[in-house]
Amino acid sequence: MKNNTFLFLSLLVGSAVGAQTTTDTTTNTPPAATVAASVVIPEHLKGLTTEKLRPEHSFPALGSYKASGASTGDITLTLDETNKGIVWVEGLPQGKFKALMKKAPSTYKVPAQQTEAGKAVAEGVLFFNPESKELTIVLGRPFDDADPTSFLSSDTKVKTKTWKYTGLKADVSAAVAPSVPQQ
Repeated sequence: MKNNTFLFLSLLVGSAVGAQTTTDTTTNTPPAATVAASVVIPEHLKGLTTEKLRPEHSFPALGSYKASGASTGDITLTLDETNKGIVWVEGLPQGKFKALMKKAPSTYKVPAQQTEAGKAVAEGVLFFNPESKELTIVLGRPFDDADPTSFLSSDTKVKTKTWKYTGLKADVSAAVAPSVPQQ
């Protein structure tokens, strides 16, 4: 009986002592000035306010393009109004088709699809180079997740017929109005 009483008192004293210890729950958060100094703002966004922010600031591929090289025709890329990961391409002989963002902000996968006019669009890549403001669309070549821009440097023979468009950015304001999705 003495052992049970002693055990009970030991547990009671142990739990009372344990309840009195406190743990340090403070976290070391850096001051706001340090956080603000570590954020790097891209050049094209410096001095921009929320009132002046437009879709093409976040999605630089949006806009109108003038054909360059062997390509013909002018095209427009617009943002889908319901899904910001989709852009609509208009102005090519294939008709209006969609491209899905894969690597922000300028690499898109063109899935194989049927246009509203019934034309087949083969799988491909849409790539916008922000430095040169050049858009390249390659259809008929599978999208390479590991290296989506491999079509720019590889000269390997592709067994399927490919179609290529290149264009230079012409107008920034054309992509402001979102496109109504059509499938």
